[in-house]
Amino acid sequence: MNITGVREMDSIQYDEFGTSDIESNHSRRKIIPQRGMQSRVVHLLYGVLVLLLLIILLITGLKYPATINQHYYDEFQLPVRGTCSEEWWSFQDSCYLASKRKLNWNSAEEKCIELGAQLLVLNSEDELDYISQVIDAGERYWVGLVERTQEGHWTWVDGTDYKSTPHFWDKGQPDNWQVGVSGEDCGQLHDGPHRRRKLWNDADCNLTYNYICEAKGK
Repeated sequence: MNITGVREMDSIQYDEFGTSDIESNHSRRKIIPQRGMQSRVVHLLYGVLVLLLLIILLITGLKYPATINQHYYDEFQLPVRGTCSEEWWSFQDSCYLASKRKLNWNSAEEKCIELGAQLLVLNSEDELDYISQVIDAGERYWVGLVERTQEGHWTWVDGTDYKSTPHFWDKGQPDNWQVGVSGEDCGQLHDGPHRRRKLWNDADCNLTYNYICEAKGK
C-alpha cells in the first residue's frame, strides 16, 4: 500500500470515530449543565414551598390555640361555696358535691344518702349549664336518673315526675346498649371533645364513675 492510501485510511478512521466522539462529548457537556440547573431550580422551589408552609403553620398555631383556650376559660366557672358545707358548692337554693371517687350507681346513691343528700336531680337548663361549667371536663358523673321497674320508664330518685323536667339526652340516647348482662338502666352526665355542656347518657349501673350529690341549701 502506498503512502497516499495510508493517509486516506487514517482520514476515514478519524471521520468515523474522532468526529463522532467529539460531537458526543460536546453534547454531553451541554446536557449536564442543563440538568444541573434544572435540579437546582427544583430544590430552590421546594425549599421556598417548605418555608411558606412552616410560616403558615406557625401563624395558625399562634392564633387558634389562643382562641380555643380563651373560649374554654370563658365557659369555665369557679364554684361558689355560699352557705354550703366545705367542699360543696352552691347554685340557687341547692348545694352540690362532685365526687373525686368513682363508685357504681347504687353505691353512689347510698353515699349521697349518708351525706344527707341525693344523687343530682336536674330541673332546668340553667342548672345543667352551671353544673357543666364547674365540674371536670372529660369526666362522667352519675345522676339520680334510673330505670327501676321497667325498660324505658325513667324516674328521678326524689320522686320528681320525669315528664315534668326538661330532657337533655345526647343524640341517639338512651340506647340501652346490650353489651353487659344488666343493660343500661342508670343515667349519667357525659360530654364530647368540643362541647362544654354535659348531656345525658344511659350506662350500665355496675360500672364505676364519679357522681354528684345534691342537698337543699342551708
